[in-house]
Amino acid sequence: MTAASFPPIPPLVVGIGASAGGLEAISKLIKPLDPDMPLAYVVLQHVSPKHKSMLVDILSRETRLSVQLFEDNQTPEAGVIYVVPANTNALIKEGVFYTTPIRPHVGPKPSVNEFFISLAADAHEAAVGIVLSGTGSDGTAGLRAIMAAGGITMVQTPASAKYNGMPQSALDAGVIDYVLDVESMASRLADLSRLERSGMEDKQAYVPERLLALLKEHRKLDFSGYKKGTLSRRIRRRLIATNVADMHQYLALVESDAAELEQLGRDILISVTAFVRDRSAFDALDGAVNSLIQEAGREPIRVWVAGCATGEEAYSIALMIAEAKRRHGEFSRVVQIFATDIDEDALEIARRGRYIAAALEALPSEWVERYFTADEHTYEVNKELRDMVVFAKHNLVDDPPFLRLNLVSCRNVLIYFNNELQARVLQRFHFGLRTRGVLFLGRSESIAQTESLFTPLNRRERLFRKLGESREVTVRSSQGGGESQPLRRRDRDMQQLLDGLVSHMEATVALCDTQGSVLHTAGDVAKFLHFPAGRTQVGISDVISPVFRGELMTMLHQFQKLREPQVGRRRRFEDRWWRLSVRSLSESDDDSRLLVILTPNPITEAVPATDVSLERLMEPLPTEKGNSLEDELVATREHLQALIEELATANEEMQSLNEEAQASNEELQATNEEMEAANEELQATNEELISLNEELNVKTGELTKLNEEYTYLYDALDFPLLVFDTDHCLKRYNAPAARYFNFRPTALQRHVGGVKLPSALNNLEQQLASVMTSGMPEEDVVEVEGRLLQRVLTPGVSRDGKVELLIVTLMDITDLSHVQAKLRQSQAQLNALMENSTVMMALKDLNGHYTFANPQFLNTFGLSQNELVGHTPFELFPEPYASSLWTCDLEALRYQRMVKAEHVLTTPDGGVRIFSSVHQVLRDEQGHPHLILTEAEDITSRKQAEREMQVAAKVYEQAGEAIVVINALGNVQSVNAAFSRITGFSAQQVLGTPALPLIYSEQENGMDTELASTCHILWELVQHNGFWQGEVWNRRHDGKLFSQWLTLNSIEPDSHEEMLYVAVFSDITHIKESQQHAEYLATHDALTGLPNRTLFQDRLQVAIAHAKRNNQISALMFLDLDNFKSINDTLGHDVGDELLIQVAARLRELVREMDTVARLGGDEFTIIVTETTIEGAEQVAKRIVESLSKPFEVRRHSLFVTSSVGLAFCPDDGEDVAGLTKAADTAMYRAKENGRDRFELFKPELQERLMRDVAIEHALREGMEQGRLHLVYQPKFTSASPNQIVGAEALLRWNDPVLGAVSPADFIPVAEATGLILELDRHVALLLVNQLAQWLADGICPPPVAMNVSARSFQEERFISHLFTCLKQYRVPHELIQVEITESTLVDRSSAALGNIEKLREAGNKLAVDDFGTGYSSLAYLKRLPLAELKIDKSFVDGLGNADESDQAIALAILGMAKALNIRTVGEGVETQAQLSWLTANGCDYVQGYLLSRPLPLAEFTVLVAAYALPSSNDDKERNS
Repeated sequence: MTAASFPPIPPLVVGIGASAGGLEAISKLIKPLDPDMPLAYVVLQHVSPKHKSMLVDILSRETRLSVQLFEDNQTPEAGVIYVVPANTNALIKEGVFYTTPIRPHVGPKPSVNEFFISLAADAHEAAVGIVLSGTGSDGTAGLRAIMAAGGITMVQTPASAKYNGMPQSALDAGVIDYVLDVESMASRLADLSRLERSGMEDKQAYVPERLLALLKEHRKLDFSGYKKGTLSRRIRRRLIATNVADMHQYLALVESDAAELEQLGRDILISVTAFVRDRSAFDALDGAVNSLIQEAGREPIRVWVAGCATGEEAYSIALMIAEAKRRHGEFSRVVQIFATDIDEDALEIARRGRYIAAALEALPSEWVERYFTADEHTYEVNKELRDMVVFAKHNLVDDPPFLRLNLVSCRNVLIYFNNELQARVLQRFHFGLRTRGVLFLGRSESIAQTESLFTPLNRRERLFRKLGESREVTVRSSQGGGESQPLRRRDRDMQQLLDGLVSHMEATVALCDTQGSVLHTAGDVAKFLHFPAGRTQVGISDVISPVFRGELMTMLHQFQKLREPQVGRRRRFEDRWWRLSVRSLSESDDDSRLLVILTPNPITEAVPATDVSLERLMEPLPTEKGNSLEDELVATREHLQALIEELATANEEMQSLNEEAQASNEELQATNEEMEAANEELQATNEELISLNEELNVKTGELTKLNEEYTYLYDALDFPLLVFDTDHCLKRYNAPAARYFNFRPTALQRHVGGVKLPSALNNLEQQLASVMTSGMPEEDVVEVEGRLLQRVLTPGVSRDGKVELLIVTLMDITDLSHVQAKLRQSQAQLNALMENSTVMMALKDLNGHYTFANPQFLNTFGLSQNELVGHTPFELFPEPYASSLWTCDLEALRYQRMVKAEHVLTTPDGGVRIFSSVHQVLRDEQGHPHLILTEAEDITSRKQAEREMQVAAKVYEQAGEAIVVINALGNVQSVNAAFSRITGFSAQQVLGTPALPLIYSEQENGMDTELASTCHILWELVQHNGFWQGEVWNRRHDGKLFSQWLTLNSIEPDSHEEMLYVAVFSDITHIKESQQHAEYLATHDALTGLPNRTLFQDRLQVAIAHAKRNNQISALMFLDLDNFKSINDTLGHDVGDELLIQVAARLRELVREMDTVARLGGDEFTIIVTETTIEGAEQVAKRIVESLSKPFEVRRHSLFVTSSVGLAFCPDDGEDVAGLTKAADTAMYRAKENGRDRFELFKPELQERLMRDVAIEHALREGMEQGRLHLVYQPKFTSASPNQIVGAEALLRWNDPVLGAVSPADFIPVAEATGLILELDRHVALLLVNQLAQWLADGICPPPVAMNVSARSFQEERFISHLFTCLKQYRVPHELIQVEITESTLVDRSSAALGNIEKLREAGNKLAVDDFGTGYSSLAYLKRLPLAELKIDKSFVDGLGNADESDQAIALAILGMAKALNIRTVGEGVETQAQLSWLTANGCDYVQGYLLSRPLPLAEFTVLVAAYALPSSNDDKERNS
């Protein structure tokens, strides 16, 4: 395998945890995953270890990724899903998978928490944890660790989870980055993987300085000292969360969106911690705390927890100190814990001190009971811990540190700082700590920048002790000022003192650390020390003059070895003698700094006797005596200098090797310490297990038999059983209870308030108290998850009468209750049958006395039960009826059989009622006759129907219309006399023959098909519709044709009968003749005899079709007489009618026979000229105009009229009747406009305008069908600053593939003219409701959105019904849609418009008036109608804020009127700040316009809505209440 086979960077590991119901969620999650993503997945599904898991096979069928079993010592690969077996726990360390055996009876298997915690420790910010459906809280602690490490956490939305326990637990803990549906997680993982991969590949992390400046300016957060890589990664993650493409867009977003800037700051801070985070580290801290308690004396113990986040770590240290005080008996010891952070939200959580149960899992149970108070769902820190801890906002960098501290804890904060900032903060901690104070850091942090300030107590667990005394720390003010004035003055005084002392002694001093690095210098530094350019830290031996270098190195070596002052020999340097000395700065063992001093040494200085000879050798000799010795000394000095330089070179090489060996040694030592710690942990665990095992063995031997008996007894019960002690703590539960309530062993010994039970059992604690007080059992019935449980609380009473136990049993009585319910239902059904039966039922004893009757019997005879029972029929009914009943009763009793009879009852008003009855005997248990049952039915109506049938038969015979009854085979079954009279056929001639030829003549009706085919069509028509009628031809017996009106009906058969058909027809020959005359009158003008509009349109249609088919030109002339109305008004309508007759006569003479002259009405005529040319049609038009201009002689009046003629051609000017007519009519009006008495042709520009309107109409219809219309949203904001979004207005936009972007100003008038406006309004309503439903489904709470409704739609009830249907179908609240109408709509007082307004008000839809003041403004409708908003038109808003007093006066009037009527106002078209300021100042509620936002497309508006929370209003509060 080549190197190219391996990815250059290992894959990111994604942990997926789930429990009950998680298989479905996991399948949905992995289904869309891309195998090419650089991700490896680890699935931890809770299953029983005894169950053979098929999870690998199941998941392999759901994804394109490879699915493998998780194995020990395995390296993760991209595109692979690893399934952890149920019998092991999973870990990851240094990029390698490891398995560990599970601990029996402890927690879910495999543990999600353990893997997530190891993943956080291994991958840090690249860790990804996902929790899906499941019960319990496993995974919450792991997600907390991942978030604290800077990783990414996701959970499934609880609403979509089958079991929401695990997701909800993580949400309650506040450790979640993303809450998503399972289907959305794959795309988010893809985005995050690209983000992390780009971060790994891009070594140059880019953090815009502008962004840091914004955070510092608005959030008071200075991140300049943070690591650039951390900042860059956090910012890129926010880009993904906000769907922003690049950094420039994100900068624009945060500049305009304060909420996003706040969220970014919160994400960078990562305010997450946990109780006893990292157990081994806190165990080591426990020892240090014990030492602090013992060493503190009477002084208060002061602790600083820097970066406390939500307070868990501060309370953990408080717990450890409280326990140490308890162990040492120091209950009165004063403890002050200062817990600080810069995240106000996190501090608020810490101050409340309320945490969910999952957050306390790491604490011992006795600590939880001792220091926490259990609530319904949370645990609250008690007063003892609260009195110790003070939470405050504090900036580690800018604010001064706390002082006199015994302990500083700063865990997992420094890892985000760069080296310089780490060093500065550690110096602050050193300054604040007391002598021998303790510093507690996180596992990933160190003191590498300040090793001289601290010494390790436990390097592996990052515990350090302070070295030396505190040195003053420069504190930068958060307001940007420098050092305080007293501090600067004191530093200046000290420096002057040092300079004066050194000058007086003529000394040169260098302060160095233990490694010899120069920290500070004083005196004539440039003379002896030569510092290189550019280096900040140098060794004293590197910069000192070569004259003293060799001796200094020797003295430093001796000083490090003996820790005693070292004094060198005199040396001559620049004509003077100097002495070098090395000594410690202070006598303290904690301060390892040293002083290197160069002082002048005079010749007369006394020297020890032992050194006289050497000193004298070094003194200057006379020239004549010392030349040879001086030369020898110079040579010797040069030789020694060479040796020293070689030794220095060798020493540097050895030092380099020593540093490498030391680094290796430290690594080996760290590894050794880790192994020793692990060994100690294993040994301690082993010892605990051995001890626990011995104790359990002893107790097991004593309690085994009794426990087994109780266990068998309890578990043998098939219903849940709970045993509580007198403190209401759960003492025992059986196996059915564990299954039913999902109990775990940790539920034992918990108070009933802390036991997770169904909500129906919330009052269990009160009932336990009641039973314990009374000592008597109590029982009731509760409903849990659709099941009925009989709850019995029984006290366990001792011999002395004390209640010692409380036993709760929950027996499922659902089935029993259902059986009882069914019995009651059956009884109720029987009673209902008796009560609601239409059959009269009565019971009599053997003496004839009534004992019972149903309501039908009583209502029929108008009796009550009291009036009936105990009486005989002879006492209640007339004697003939009673005798008839009693006779049948006796017959049934005598012959022991059922007797049927009909009885006639004469009513008091003389009427007759007939009853059909059945009499039978009922027997008792011994078989003896006991009762007589009478079932009767009123058949009076049936008898009357039979009589009516006889009458119908008579009518059938005597009817004037022919009636033919046809059987299912189509043959004649019977005919009446009228049939023979009309057709001439006798009944004997047609019976049994096919019926169709007798009622329908095929040849005359245009049918050429065979009889069988016609019969088939007839049967299909009648069988499908059950009815057919129409006018057809028929032939008499003599062969003569006649027209008839035929009606065919099918008669549905009974179960035992066949289908029948009835044909009824009559001779309508005389009616047809009258109809033909009427048709002529319907198609011709009664005055002139010319074709009317109907016939004209038919002929024009034929002419158009003829012209298209033969590629010829047809012309249409539209003629209107000029000033015809004046003739009618002056001479009378009779003269006008005569004139029209003469005009019609002249027109007929001027055209051909094949042409058509028609009168449309009044003085309007049309002429259709076919098969012509343009020139020919113009000649005809010219002749018509000239002819009609000649005088008409009417009743001795000579009348002069002229005509205006419009001429249009087919197919150039129109291809249908309406288009061509419109073109000619348009040309006619052009002739009138041009002076009348002329003709005009239809011009192309007129055609273009018409064609565009037609094209818009057709394209608009198609656009609605194809979904080419879409909505944009004009946000509506509060006028007061900050301008928060409160709503929007939905505006329709249309982009057509042919017409392009069509303005509403173009297509709305076309829609109104063609009637499409109704359908368009319904389409807009459907689009808006659908989008609102989508927002709600995505978890976005949109503001109310307004839609414009045309006046025509608002006047129809169908539109409001359509709107309400859409809202109901998509489950969208009515309050989310606001209807905007114009003033003209409100002025219309039609019942439909008023009814629609009332329906909107009742449903909760707000009504707004758009463009107020530009139409029919009326105070009346403002007063009487339920209006919510008035929108001030843009034409008035334009003048606001300027000198236009008219617009300001109108706007003030509208605002004042609206405020008086309690109607909100909206300023439209706000485009300048002056307009906005004027509206805000004068009380306008809302504004919208380009100043705040243009109309936004869907995506941008969705982002805007999701980012803003709606301000609450009075309407909202009322709606919520």
